[in-house]
Order: sequence, then structure tokens, then C-alpha cells
Amino acid sequence: MAFNTKDFVIQKILHHIELFESFKNVYLFGSILNENRSPNDIDLLLVYKDFSNQLLIDLDKIVTFFDQSYELSFDLTVLSEHEEEESGFIIRLTSNYLRLK
Repeated sequence: MAFNTKDFVIQKILHHIELFESFKNVYLFGSILNENRSPNDIDLLLVYKDFSNQLLIDLDKIVTFFDQSYELSFDLTVLSEHEEEESGFIIRLTSNYLRLK
């Protein structure tokens, strides 16, 4: 993609933020945040409060929509609030992330 991929992805996620309704927080991380690298996928951390079947349906919608609409390939990490706290996932990103929700 010749344009700024990071800004494009952020714009599209925020424009379709309703797809992420089941999730408490949405974080963008990984190579897409590095201006010197060309990412081959988009890393997202999705944090949820309570597991539900709707969560699984929403995950499928997110992947399908962004792939079909924008040809964006997501690598999704999906954790409960408790799992994120226990694993220290966000802390291990050492501030190399962007909270979108």
C-alpha cells in the first residue's frame, strides 16, 4: 500500500467501531506502528469483559468485513480482562501500541 497504512487502518477501524461492540478495549500493535517497516498483517488485541456467543459472531464479522472490504488481514489476539492482566500482554508491548477503544 503506497499510502500511510497505519493511518488508513486506524481510520477504517474507527469508522467501523460498531463491529467491536462486544469488546471493552481494542489495541493496535506490532509492525504497523513502525514507520520503517511494511506490515504484512495488522495486529489487534481485543479485550472482552465477559465471554459470549455474540463475541464469536462479532469476531467472525470483523475478520470477514475487513478482509472483503479493504483486503486487510488481521492477526487477532483475543483475551479476557483477567487473561490480559495475568499475562501482562499490554505491559510487554512496552508502550508500542495504540488504544483505539
